[in-house]
Amino acid sequence: MDGAPFCVKVMLLSCGQFAVVRRCREKSSATEFAAKFIRKRRVASSRRGQPMADIEQEVDLLMQMAHQNVISLHDVFDNDVYVILVLEL
Repeated sequence: MDGAPFCVKVMLLSCGQFAVVRRCREKSSATEFAAKFIRKRRVASSRRGQPMADIEQEVDLLMQMAHQNVISLHDVFDNDVYVILVLEL
């Protein structure tokens, strides 16, 4: 992942049933962010992971919000297993 715009650090900030949050750094600016790795549900009948509709709803809400008490969304990445939300610290 040499071409990736962010470097994810090992430091775990938080973890839950469907997501893990780690500290990351944007390579171009050295700005630190939180990377929320949300596991996608691969099979509708599975209990593991979040349904894509729920993840898309969270992303849509974060993109619409602009308030000092709500964390701001910086970027979104998607792969086979996770949707990664890059959020302000």
